[in-house]
Amino acid sequence: MIQLSTFAQRTISTIVLGPLLLWCVVTLHGLEFSLFLALLLAIAGWEWARISGQARIWPQVEYVVLVVIFFYFSRWLPLEGLLLTGVIWWLSAFYWLRGFPERNQWLFSPQFKLLSGLMVLIPAWRALEVIHQQQQGVELLFLLLFLIWSADIGAYLVGGRFGKRKLAPNVSPGKSVEGAVGGMVGAVVMGLLAYTATEYIEMSLSLWLFSVVVVVLFSIVGDLVESAYKRHAGVKDSGNLIPGHGGLMDRVDSLTAAAPLYLWILLFSGWVS
Repeated sequence: MIQLSTFAQRTISTIVLGPLLLWCVVTLHGLEFSLFLALLLAIAGWEWARISGQARIWPQVEYVVLVVIFFYFSRWLPLEGLLLTGVIWWLSAFYWLRGFPERNQWLFSPQFKLLSGLMVLIPAWRALEVIHQQQQGVELLFLLLFLIWSADIGAYLVGGRFGKRKLAPNVSPGKSVEGAVGGMVGAVVMGLLAYTATEYIEMSLSLWLFSVVVVVLFSIVGDLVESAYKRHAGVKDSGNLIPGHGGLMDRVDSLTAAAPLYLWILLFSGWVS
């Protein structure tokens, strides 16, 4: 039996799943896209239950059902309030985790971890749904994804080559300050390219670049928060769904923090309504 390297697994997974994701974003609309999001949410909920210490299958199933139900009923909640709740959650989580792992151990109680999963997932998934529903929804969603991917690539290239100072050694020892700066530069470059090459960014250049920086900062927080929960749970990955990449949450941790803020900025600036 052929044993593929991690790099080979990651490459194959990207080649197969990348176009599939892009196809879903472009071709699915309305209820179809919402059902697609619900499927991904069920997978993410399953993985979060595992991170939260739910080892038996039925508690995991119950948590998945709970998360999907909350996602369904979230459309009747005031959107701005839901997004603001998500933004406040991420700011609070970053503040709480500054003392990880010595302080704030209540953050990692089984009950709070399950509650935090709702705060991580519901505002983000609702934001993705609303973004996709806009007249330029596909473009807006791709723009968010490209910003996050550019930040990830920049962080990987710069951090791997020049990374020396640890960003958060107790949470994620592999991340460096230099990598974070490289990721920020990569996202800003992508933001500039998008601003000059497209015509649908309806805000000033200065406001747009400021928004890019803040969104990427939140994406870094999302990555660190999930890393802290995984480290406390004693697992390297949230799951093994994607060969070479780990679980779904390992791929969308940055997105869960960035999406609510991104949509809130779009609404606040009047770009979407």
